[in-house]
Amino acid sequence: MILDASLSRFAYRCWPDGCPRDRTCCIGLAVEVSRREIRAIDSMMDELASLVPALAEDDGYASVFVDDPPEWIIETDDDGVCPFLMRTRTRALCSIHHQALATGRHVPDWKPAACRHWPLMLQAEGSRVRISVQPSARRIGCIAPRAELPGQPSVLEAYRSEIEEIRSMARLPRARATLGARVRGSAR
Repeated sequence: MILDASLSRFAYRCWPDGCPRDRTCCIGLAVEVSRREIRAIDSMMDELASLVPALAEDDGYASVFVDDPPEWIIETDDDGVCPFLMRTRTRALCSIHHQALATGRHVPDWKPAACRHWPLMLQAEGSRVRISVQPSARRIGCIAPRAELPGQPSVLEAYRSEIEEIRSMARLPRARATLGARVRGSAR
């Protein structure tokens, strides 16, 4: 693993009550999910459909997962919007994250790792993986040079546990294949 200098160069900020409505990472990204993550999300679909009515269909729920070997992906709409994105008049929030917090659940047990790890970007460099910052995170407003966000943690500080999770995945033989897929998936 190579930790890119951008992780320390940029500060991170989160809008706990939701991203600005027109600037969110829930648009335009391909999100890979494991079968375990699909089962977790499926188990909360009743709750999620109450927040995002488009998830409900006549006799069940919208089909939002697509088999895209070696993993599955969350299918976005024609505009690239994640089906789990809920919007208020001024904010955009992940309904999975919101519902997990609202019900006292541990967010990492419910929200896909690819989403939890954003704005981290994995790039294959030979046999190694570089962890850096998604270029679009600056446009969205999640990151900025440290001088522009005084008092906010660096991306490295804010995402220390997620970076450690990625590092530990790289140490496991079966997880290396998944990590490799996520690296490839980050370029979509």
